[in-house]
Amino acid sequence: MTAAVDARFRASVGEGEGAFSVEVEFTLERGVLVLFGPSGSGKSLTLQAIVGAARADRGSLAVLGQTVFDVERAIDVPSHRRRIGYVPQHHSLFPFCSVFENVVFGLPRAQRRTVSRETHDLIEELGIGHLRSAMPGTLSGGERQRVALARALAVGPRLLVLDEPFASIDRQGKTELLGMLKALLTRRNLPALLVTHDPSEARAVGDTVVTFERGRSLRQTSVDALADAP
Repeated sequence: MTAAVDARFRASVGEGEGAFSVEVEFTLERGVLVLFGPSGSGKSLTLQAIVGAARADRGSLAVLGQTVFDVERAIDVPSHRRRIGYVPQHHSLFPFCSVFENVVFGLPRAQRRTVSRETHDLIEELGIGHLRSAMPGTLSGGERQRVALARALAVGPRLLVLDEPFASIDRQGKTELLGMLKALLTRRNLPALLVTHDPSEARAVGDTVVTFERGRSLRQTSVDALADAP
């Protein structure tokens, strides 16, 4: 079976005393892999390198058998061609676009005019059908993250990555969204990477976990290993 993600790289940001690097080595066969660890350990930089928002300076990354970057072979597939859906911690919705306009923004222009039945069904599935004409400023935090998730899924990604998407949502809203996310991924058989430092989030959604500390991925285990994490 081709791995969903095979990541073996180093990515760096900044210069001089402010420079920071993360060394990454993990494999996701299928399901959801949780990138777990304290803030500042390199989890978000890892996701940015995977989606193409940051550049690796060593190593390689393959997604479902396709090499999307390899430093030695000078391969660097542009982010818009990697077919990776991205849900950031801060939803990054366009404030002057409606919910519906935000959801379809990543589609080719021609498809925005004749949106598929699948996209309309996705909006209903995420419980935001009644908010199609609403503006982001009128939404709750949970509703905004549902819109961000719909936007990431509408483009038909082959991999979904989520960078602490529930950090600013209250406990009840987070529980609902975690259950919805798990069901969405299962129904679509869509592999995903989730960044969190919350063991309860990791256990609710993840299948395996890779632990980060001080700019390095240390070990990869079953998510059950977090059962007794503080």
